[in-house]
Amino acid sequence: MNLAEILVERRTRRTFTIDPGVSEKIDKMVGGHNLEVNVLVNKAITRYIEWGRYVDSFKLVTSDPRLMKTLWSHVTVGEAREMGTKNGKDTVVEFILYYFRKFDLDSVLKTFEVIGAEYANAYVYSEFGDKDSRTIILRHSMGLSASAYYGASFKALCDRLGVRCELEESEDQMICKISRASTLKTIAPKTLKEQLAKQS
Repeated sequence: MNLAEILVERRTRRTFTIDPGVSEKIDKMVGGHNLEVNVLVNKAITRYIEWGRYVDSFKLVTSDPRLMKTLWSHVTVGEAREMGTKNGKDTVVEFILYYFRKFDLDSVLKTFEVIGAEYANAYVYSEFGDKDSRTIILRHSMGLSASAYYGASFKALCDRLGVRCELEESEDQMICKISRASTLKTIAPKTLKEQLAKQS
């Protein structure tokens, strides 16, 4: 069995219909090769599940780093830090709970990796270490204010989880060194029953 057959065998088979215009565009892109069609459609569906369906609800965008560099140049480091702290305390927590149905360190890191780096194209994400001690690096080219924003967001999220972190911010990257604390928490969204009990 060759690699192509192994890849197909590992996938779940589904049948669905698509618009003729979309089908024609797919055929032009892949040149009629069935395996490439499967790869293309799988990537498109994955992107929608992981990114597209949240765009409208949370106003997510993919931005040009050159434009963001210009925008950040008009924001002071103090203002950026204040914005990052507020974002980390409110909007990001809300998004993580909605996206992952829980709020813990792994979901926080996954948000920065998948949403911030892979889809929003805001920075290049790197991570190394183990569960007890991790180092996260966000590399970008947008200046110190951008680093301050990301650092403040990260710290606000870690503070909420009871996780100790040390930040290093520079013109082109933000480094966060994380060590697990004994008070490390996992927060799950409240069930309807819990919400009603709190209101009564």
